Amino acid sequence: MTPSTAPLAFDSAAPAASVTPLALHAMLGDGAEIAVIDVREQGVYAEGHLLLAASLPLSLLELEAPVRLPCRDARIVLIDDVAARAERAAHLLRQCGYRQVILLAGGNRAWTQAGLRLFSGLYVPSKAFGECVEHFHDTPRISAQALLEMSRARLPLRLLDSRPMSEVADFSLPGACGCPGAELLARASGTPAAVTIVVNCAGRTRGIIGAQSLINAGLPNTVYALENGTMGWHLAGLPLDTGAKSLAPLPEDSAHDAARAMALNLMHQHGVAVIGEAELAAMRADCQRTTYLFDVRLPEAWRVAHRADALSAPGGQLIQSTDQYAPVRHARIVLVDDDLVQAPMTAHWLAQMGWQVAVLQPDPSKKIASAQGARQGLVLVEPEPTPVIGPSELARRLAAGSTRVLDCRDSRLYRDGHIAGALFVIRSELAAVLPDLAGQGKLTFVSDDGLLARFAAADARALGCDAVVLDGGYAAWTEAGMDVSRNDAQYLSVPHDAWYSPYQLDHGKEQAMRDYIAWETGLLDHLAEEPGIHFRIA
Repeated sequence: MTPSTAPLAFDSAAPAASVTPLALHAMLGDGAEIAVIDVREQGVYAEGHLLLAASLPLSLLELEAPVRLPCRDARIVLIDDVAARAERAAHLLRQCGYRQVILLAGGNRAWTQAGLRLFSGLYVPSKAFGECVEHFHDTPRISAQALLEMSRARLPLRLLDSRPMSEVADFSLPGACGCPGAELLARASGTPAAVTIVVNCAGRTRGIIGAQSLINAGLPNTVYALENGTMGWHLAGLPLDTGAKSLAPLPEDSAHDAARAMALNLMHQHGVAVIGEAELAAMRADCQRTTYLFDVRLPEAWRVAHRADALSAPGGQLIQSTDQYAPVRHARIVLVDDDLVQAPMTAHWLAQMGWQVAVLQPDPSKKIASAQGARQGLVLVEPEPTPVIGPSELARRLAAGSTRVLDCRDSRLYRDGHIAGALFVIRSELAAVLPDLAGQGKLTFVSDDGLLARFAAADARALGCDAVVLDGGYAAWTEAGMDVSRNDAQYLSVPHDAWYSPYQLDHGKEQAMRDYIAWETGLLDHLAEEPGIHFRIA
């Protein structure tokens, strides 16, 4: 029987209801809004999860739920193989007004025991969509060796890297310019027709989608996706550059106007409309539905000025990792930009992914300066008050040996640099590891900006520990010019909080790249029996 989508009367203190795997399988295909949330740490989630389950670790629930689960009446199914953690997540959400919180009985183990499939990796629906796009369109691709030969022959080439600029700076093809996904048409338009354009990413998805975006829009150039991206280049034994900062420039106005016309035409072909403020307000007045408003421009532009009610979701990343930004399936998505190029290009893909999507008419008067950050200051509930100290006081205490520093940032960031002597810890695992620190003095918790550390320190104090927070977090420590260490990493928790890409591994990079490429190309074979997938590629 299909569950009702009407809000349920509930007692937030009562145990959360549960659903069997087969019942959840049916719910995923019933067309009503649903968010399947896996509250395990991301690295554990990446080892195996439901295709349509989004990763939102218990450690980050208070920080991320308000923007990722904005509608308190949406059906939410929580998954964790440790029942107590799932119950803790359910209790928190219900306390904060979420009315339809359900647990998957038995977690992932029960799902597989029912004969249903788990998927490894991150952003699997988006990755599978990219493979479907390439299969449907036979997206032109060029091998690393063929591209090298074109370059050596000095044929007219333009290399565009469709990843965020932060990733481009880590490694890029020699001679490539950064051009994040939604920017491709705007910045490639006006390229002389004789110039071949090659679009790449680190692996496959963003290169395929980027190249096909230009082809779909009708750009007159020959366009290729670099086969297997920079991984393919590296595996061919070719060198990558580091430190690239060059963003492909915008063309002159006439070419930009042509890009806008192409983007709008493509958007309309896929049934997407431009709406106004009244239509957006009507969507938001419907408290029974989830409406996401995403600003798809470059994050650098968003930080300068943006609508106060729009979250930063750069268009290329939104397509690449839709479940990260919009975990509520069948929600409505509204996109906004400055010039009706990035939003229409992003929208035409979201429509093909099966989303109900619209583009908002830009209104400069709605924009404000001095962004507050992606969370916009929202948390589910404020943590219990915890004393804070500044960088100078922490340095004094460290010198006196009167504190231990616990770093609860992303383990990849911790590995790359941390306060000397700091121990890495995952917030959700504090109860298991804090006994090992008994008698070692006051604990000082550190996170990026101090917010996650406030929650972790409050948890530690509730467990009987004397804890404080570094005010302003690791950012304040480095801005104060304090020393950082990169060679004394110590882990209280196993660093399974994050998925490490092949590039981030200390050993076995090349084999990991081969495995990753094989994983991506193999996704198509496993979609046929999965509910809730509504790709409409055209």
